[in-house]
Amino acid sequence: MKNYLSLVALACKKYWVSLLLVSVGFTVVYYAGLLMLTMIRFAEVPNYIEFYDVFKIYGLILEGTPSLIDAIPIIIDEAWFETGYKNPAYYGVATWSYMLIPPKMILVFLMGGLLGIFTVLRKHQKNTNCNMKKDKGLFVAVGISSTFISLTSATLTWVVCCATPSWVVALAMLGMSASLALWLEPLGTIMTISGLALMLWIIYSQLKSISKFNNKESYN
Repeated sequence: MKNYLSLVALACKKYWVSLLLVSVGFTVVYYAGLLMLTMIRFAEVPNYIEFYDVFKIYGLILEGTPSLIDAIPIIIDEAWFETGYKNPAYYGVATWSYMLIPPKMILVFLMGGLLGIFTVLRKHQKNTNCNMKKDKGLFVAVGISSTFISLTSATLTWVVCCATPSWVVALAMLGMSASLALWLEPLGTIMTISGLALMLWIIYSQLKSISKFNNKESYN
């Protein structure tokens, strides 16, 4: 394990520009793309923006919720930022909204970091003439992992589906019936864990291949 960590550190240090571009780029493109797709879906431009005083809200939650076990899930679901479209015809109710919620943002940042590590390890393999898997299966697996995290990290609301931010709202927006989308909601945690586990396995496979190649070179 120590050897694998050293390989990751070496690749990240050598190709830090690629690491930064992929990690930050994924996060920025994800959130910008999510907002743009929502705007295109409803053909509406957001007409309000709200930045929440989360620390004040956290204090009120802790003060008004006797049980810390109950308070923590509420705090975790609090949005830091919100934008969307309030329809004047419905008394200014937001028909759809786009939120930034810390735990979901952490997942996206983490996925971006893992994609960055995958990229620098590929560059390291290529530049050291290490045997690389040329089949498309590896990239398909990366795509599946990214899709799982991207989908389950979406924090959107839509009055047709539900009033709380959820990943299944994105499914409903894509055309799935609201009832079916809500029925699938419990699968979100499984998909998130599966996506992260798959990406970690991909990186582990890369490190195993590089380590085996280095040992073979040392032996020769």
